[in-house]
Amino acid sequence: MAPELQPECEAKPEKPAPAPAPAPAPAELALAGNGGGFNPKAHRLLIELLAIGGLLLAVGFSALRGGGALASVLTPVVPLSVDHKLGEIANATLGARDCPNPAAKTYVEQIAAPLLEAARPLPFQVHFRVVDDAAVNAFALPGGFVVVNRGLLEAAQSGEEVAGVLGHEIQHAVLRHGTRRMLRDMGGALALSLLLGGSDLQDYAQVGSRLTGLEYDRAEEHEADQQGVALLLRAQIQPAGLAQFFERLAKDELHPPELLSTHPDPGNRAREIRAAVLSGEARVLPKPSAIRCE
Repeated sequence: MAPELQPECEAKPEKPAPAPAPAPAPAELALAGNGGGFNPKAHRLLIELLAIGGLLLAVGFSALRGGGALASVLTPVVPLSVDHKLGEIANATLGARDCPNPAAKTYVEQIAAPLLEAARPLPFQVHFRVVDDAAVNAFALPGGFVVVNRGLLEAAQSGEEVAGVLGHEIQHAVLRHGTRRMLRDMGGALALSLLLGGSDLQDYAQVGSRLTGLEYDRAEEHEADQQGVALLLRAQIQPAGLAQFFERLAKDELHPPELLSTHPDPGNRAREIRAAVLSGEARVLPKPSAIRCE
């Protein structure tokens, strides 16, 4: 018997080949690959460095604030003998040569005499020193030591300019700004050491501490300006001389921006000083034109 013929199996339709996937957009390639885009792992180091930098600035700022607060509290209770001792040490270690011409110191003392008379009672005796330094500068050390560079005497065009600078420095000493600054720096350094344990990071934190500390210095300079002008008026010396001096500094000298300077901008200082005008008869002071350190 012939075998039954099996019906032919129906051919199954073939599945269509899948359509090719569209090419990824360039932005998707950038996100998926290692060549670009924001990759958290790759940027972790940068994030950590930024965080550490912010922390160090915050630590420096806090330390400075702590040191400044400590200095404000301690300065009034520190004996004046400490100011004098600090000033003696700083004056002895200054390293500048005294002006060999005795007429320079005599001139400074002559200009300062009416200022000292108007400042009485003084908490200590004020000592003047003229050094052979060409920089146009003068500064006050704790305890009433005032140092004047020959460069200041050579740059000044009138006795009133010299008197204005001396009145400013005398008030720095009377207001004990030097002692307060030392106490502030010591307090800030102590706070940083306690917070960071004397590690190498302390050096970086001190950078932030110093930047934030400039506002204290500018505040002290502004206070010495105000009190110095008041002293000039009491001594019957026209403050316009000091304003002229600062105006020339603003015009002729290179000085850093106020944000990064311990001194306020000379132009701003001059405008504030010019607002104070002596109403009565003013003293006529000798010019320093003949003063030389020779």
